[in-house]
Amino acid sequence: MIASYTVVDGTGVRDAGTVLGYIGWMFLLQGPVLPLLALIRWRDRFGERIRVGWRTGVLGGVLSLSAYGLVVGAQAYGDLASIAARSETSIVIAAVIGAVVFRERLGRWRLVASAVVLGGIAVLELA
Repeated sequence: MIASYTVVDGTGVRDAGTVLGYIGWMFLLQGPVLPLLALIRWRDRFGERIRVGWRTGVLGGVLSLSAYGLVVGAQAYGDLASIAARSETSIVIAAVIGAVVFRERLGRWRLVASAVVLGGIAVLELA
């Protein structure tokens, strides 16, 4: 899946001509889906949920747009394999944040998964 959306985004942004235009269209086309699903799921409590969680939602949206914009911007001009490898460091970073901030147990499997991700990045960078 990661390879698929990396290729789609990489070729899409290059064909679109502008990074901001590509990102704008992607968010415009995908953006309404989640609120629509939430409205269907929590029809009677939708307004209450929006009032309570809108700040978190806006912050998450801004952070998501920023992260996606950085990756797609890099994909517009760089080597897709190298950029994909570097963006997967977020898996390792998320494991560390989970352990440090949320006091989650890092555990053997998360360490193994992080090592595999870092190994994959090293292989792609050396290739």
